[in-house]
Amino acid sequence: MKDLRKDFNFNESHKMSDGHEKKFKQRLKAEFKNKTSMNDSVIYKMVAVFVIAVLSTILVLNQFSFSETSTSIEKTESITRMRLGDLSPELKTIENYYTTSINLELATIDTSPEYEDLVNSYIEELAVINRAYKNLEHDLNEFGVSEDIINAMIDNLQLRLELLQDLKLKLNNLNQEKNENNASYQI
Repeated sequence: MKDLRKDFNFNESHKMSDGHEKKFKQRLKAEFKNKTSMNDSVIYKMVAVFVIAVLSTILVLNQFSFSETSTSIEKTESITRMRLGDLSPELKTIENYYTTSINLELATIDTSPEYEDLVNSYIEELAVINRAYKNLEHDLNEFGVSEDIINAMIDNLQLRLELLQDLKLKLNNLNQEKNENNASYQI
């Protein structure tokens, strides 16, 4: 490689054209200003994205906590408390079977206005039995696992299902009698 330092004369002064330094400073300022404004806009965009992300997170967390607090106390207790299905896979299967069957029976009940009183009386009885189940869950958490509590919980689930099946049977019988009476009046 060639050493170019020896070709350069340090003693000679090189004079720049008039206004060269002024033009250079103006260009430098203009270029720096453009870069700064671009950097500022990038920074502002990054800050805006960050603020939106933080606000979205806060909004989602608030909605989650609001929905969590607006649910019933029973649901909150079921999250923090041990339930029948938490004890073993077999008991979980049993609990799921009965709760699914109960929900299915509830969903398929004919709620015509003429049998409203009958349906309401059964629903009130179900509410009493459901409170007894919650008490059994409380006992399970307070006193620990015992065969008596587990059996009582299963019996409670069976009773609720049988009660709903009995209601459906009565409603079907009442509808059948009504249809037979209507048919006999038409003859």
